[in-house]
Amino acid sequence: MTATLIPDIAELIPHQAPMVLVDSITAWDEHHIICHATSHIERDNPLRDDGRLSVFAGVEYAAQALAAHARLREPDLPPKRGMIATASKLTPCCQWLDEHTGALTIRVELLASNLTSSMCQFHITCGATDVLSGQLTALTAEP
Repeated sequence: MTATLIPDIAELIPHQAPMVLVDSITAWDEHHIICHATSHIERDNPLRDDGRLSVFAGVEYAAQALAAHARLREPDLPPKRGMIATASKLTPCCQWLDEHTGALTIRVELLASNLTSSMCQFHITCGATDVLSGQLTALTAEP
């Protein structure tokens, strides 16, 4: 995996604070990216509902990692707005993402990609504890 100088994730995705949920990128190569996040423990996390953060909010964390990966792979293209088309094969290992107080590690493996969509599998952990895994397909809103 590449461990070269990696730009701030906010420069890679079309989101703005407070929706930039992923803190950093540790490594990446053509088919993988590893990111970390601590925003799940923040009280003002925009995905909280009634003060709690569902484990399924992890899908958005994986989608942001996937979007950052797309920009790292195609650095000359501007960030593109997109949407999660499907999230499947989800395996939650808890009910609440915010019950984990350590940093989350988000591992994404790109399975397929073209100009308008990308499909990946992802695995989110907190230390040695599995949190959420699954697959997602994201569509680019702008060709």
